[in-house]
Amino acid sequence: MELLPGTPVWVWIVRLGKGKWWPGTVLSLEVVDGSARLAVRFECRTSEKRRLHPIAFVGVTTTRMRFLELRDVNLKGIDRPQGVPIPLLRVPETPLRKLAAIELDSGAPTGAARSAK
Repeated sequence: MELLPGTPVWVWIVRLGKGKWWPGTVLSLEVVDGSARLAVRFECRTSEKRRLHPIAFVGVTTTRMRFLELRDVNLKGIDRPQGVPIPLLRVPETPLRKLAAIELDSGAPTGAARSAK
């Protein structure tokens, strides 16, 4: 998943004890202690049909990769994720340094090709 500033995403937001996927846009990406943190601007709207003007608010949150999904703005919300992301307390994130080491270790065929030369 390639996330650059301006990329449209779905972001998991918990408000008043209830979580929901809301449309957002990536503002920035930073790596802190080996884990990626993304700043995302999001917009929430109420779905109350009784109101003439639905309540809306805009916010900025810093979140982890597992709480984001790519969004296609042309689909008008049809691609909204349905599942709930796994909480960090249940399954902690693997630091990027460990993932890079695992990726290098799994590259055995490239090492074998070097030794054959």
